[in-house]
Amino acid sequence: MAYPERIVSLEPSITATLIALDQHHRLVAASEHDARLVGEDVLAGLSRVPCTWSVRAEDVLPHRPDLVIGSIPMRAQSVSELLQAQLNVLLLYPHSLASIYDNIRLLAALTNAHEAGERVVQEMQATFRELQQQAADRPSCKVYIEIWPKPLMNGPAWHVDLVSIVGGTFVPEGPGRQLSDQEIIAADPDVIVVAWAGVDNPPLERVYRRTGWEQVTAIRTGRVVTVPEIWINAPGPNLARGAVLLAEAIEQAYSR
Repeated sequence: MAYPERIVSLEPSITATLIALDQHHRLVAASEHDARLVGEDVLAGLSRVPCTWSVRAEDVLPHRPDLVIGSIPMRAQSVSELLQAQLNVLLLYPHSLASIYDNIRLLAALTNAHEAGERVVQEMQATFRELQQQAADRPSCKVYIEIWPKPLMNGPAWHVDLVSIVGGTFVPEGPGRQLSDQEIIAADPDVIVVAWAGVDNPPLERVYRRTGWEQVTAIRTGRVVTVPEIWINAPGPNLARGAVLLAEAIEQAYSR
């Protein structure tokens, strides 16, 4: 079997996975957002390309890739253009922690790194088990994770898993969708986690000032916190660290 030697990664989660698998040497270009997750020094010497949503064939073709790997969110027009350029494209669509494990194993198989793939998954699972044990004696709380303010959007499906791991309940039900103010008010979260995509320091005071939210428990008790969003929004090995950060944020909310 021939393994791809020249890979273009269109998402931070893909790049982070390949690095965790010790396959950094196969990358010839990475997403322009990747440094926020893996660090600028890791990407030294690599060209940068747009993400899966906005990439054009002309961004990728000069790098002569054997394989282009993207993930959600994706746009049909961008994907179609890559295929029309006769590029080999792999698109991942993670929807839970289990599917993220599957994606890690898939990338490991594609790069002849099977043992590393199992190691990465097992290390993630070990971290999650430790967090579950730490949360076992704490009362459960309702957690709303907001990934965008206008329109209101809650977190993707793997956030349900992460919240459960750290001892909480994900609210409102139905991840990865647009919400109304009324839904959030009715769900009455105990903690609000602000994780706006692409925003490093979201202004929490904007959440406190929202009309009609005055009686939401998280607002009334001052339990609105933030986490470095890319650690929980990018579906890769980084979620182990992201879960730790989420647990710390919730603990911080209750220590105020």
